[in-house]
Amino acid sequence: MKLDQLLATLPEKEVSGTTDLDIRGVVYDPLRVKPGFLYVAINIYTQLDKIELPDGHEFVDKAIEAGATAVLLDHDMPVADGITKIVVSDSRRALALIAGEFHGHPSRKMKLIGVTGTNGKTTTAHVVEAILIERHRVGLIGTLYYRVAGEIRKSKDTTPEPPDLQEIFQDMVAANCSHLVMEVSSHGVDFHRVDGVDYEVGGWTNLTQDHLDYHGTMEAYMECKLRWVRTLAPDKTMVVNVDDPAVEHFREAANCHVLSYGIENPADVMAKDIELSGAGSKFTLVTPQGEIVINAKLRGQFNVYNMLCGAAMCLPLGVDLETIRAGLEKPIIVFGRFHPIERGQDFAVIIDYAHTPDGLVKVLDAARATNPRRLITVFGCGGDRDRSKRPKMAKVVDEKSDYFIITDDNPRTEDPNRIVTDILAGVSSDDGRCEVIHDRAKAIERAVNMAETGDMVVIAGKGHETTQTLKTTTLEFNDVHVADGFVAKRLGQA
Repeated sequence: MKLDQLLATLPEKEVSGTTDLDIRGVVYDPLRVKPGFLYVAINIYTQLDKIELPDGHEFVDKAIEAGATAVLLDHDMPVADGITKIVVSDSRRALALIAGEFHGHPSRKMKLIGVTGTNGKTTTAHVVEAILIERHRVGLIGTLYYRVAGEIRKSKDTTPEPPDLQEIFQDMVAANCSHLVMEVSSHGVDFHRVDGVDYEVGGWTNLTQDHLDYHGTMEAYMECKLRWVRTLAPDKTMVVNVDDPAVEHFREAANCHVLSYGIENPADVMAKDIELSGAGSKFTLVTPQGEIVINAKLRGQFNVYNMLCGAAMCLPLGVDLETIRAGLEKPIIVFGRFHPIERGQDFAVIIDYAHTPDGLVKVLDAARATNPRRLITVFGCGGDRDRSKRPKMAKVVDEKSDYFIITDDNPRTEDPNRIVTDILAGVSSDDGRCEVIHDRAKAIERAVNMAETGDMVVIAGKGHETTQTLKTTTLEFNDVHVADGFVAKRLGQA
């Protein structure tokens, strides 16, 4: 594709050099540059491994050495003779617009459904997929992986960088997917990863404290979410949670049709006659199309909210209630989300990604609703991240658990002892219901071995994650596999 065609997507730019170039690829990673490529210099940040790399402008010379014939920058700097230089005010936004144009906007050949919010994005996206796949070929992009018509492929970010995202879109189109549901993270919005992507339906789950190490304040965090909501066109639909205190901000931000869902307050889509148990959730789904009884395998009231959001997002797509019921009643398995370890033991073990105060409230309330004899919780807090939520998380666990073990999450470069000190500030008293075991594997082993008949062990914080970061070392570690191993060992199955 000609460079001048790509640059036509940018409203403002300063160009030095010829634009009559055939561009063979658009990349932001200098290691991916090949002859004839356009290199876009950005700061590189991957959410899954929390890796932050230096400013991409430092690698312009390496990109040119690798064959880049044009470079795009967000501040002027000298480049080698014969190289076309484009300077813009925001290279991340430019990357998104150019990547969409270069790949031919494949997302426009599908109906896109986006899910944002602090908690519940992953499960809600899986709910939407489970419903739509009853009638359509569906793609999914999320924290755990991306899935093309049921085939799982590894994903690095919740919301991938624009060239990666466009390539995934192309995979979906090539697989004849008519619909695509994806998580839209706050980082993805702030880094302009979804700029230029058109959504048919958007959904918002909730807003609670998270990512303040990056956003700084709850107001800035919310504004980032609202910025995405404002991009939905007037003929599209935004689905909002009326039971969340921030709902009016999201209603006002939407320039499109708004469809509400909730349990406690009147809404377009509601759940009534809710019955929660260890086997799942039974409720009557109330919609503008009518009512239908749902017997879902997803457990906990927080998952009822996720199902309501997912069902509400499918309604504007013309999905009927019987199809919605068929999707909701499937065994929707989301790895690391209220994930049970089941080996025939007489106690329960649940793994969950809950890593915020609100997330812990929801998970522990769901666990308590199954009426365990004792609720034993294992949790920690990540290092080099928002310190203010640590005592808040401890307060939740202290109030809702019969016994709890504080352990290391991903300490990263922070002193694990300081993290634990921050956590302990939220523990009300030393009444013998709490202990500290820094080694996460030993903490999980302790919880599994102390569980008695009828008890439930909840291991929170890491969920699906397959690594643990200690200082500059990344170790293989997955709560599901570790807990399963200790349960098996206790039962003599190992």
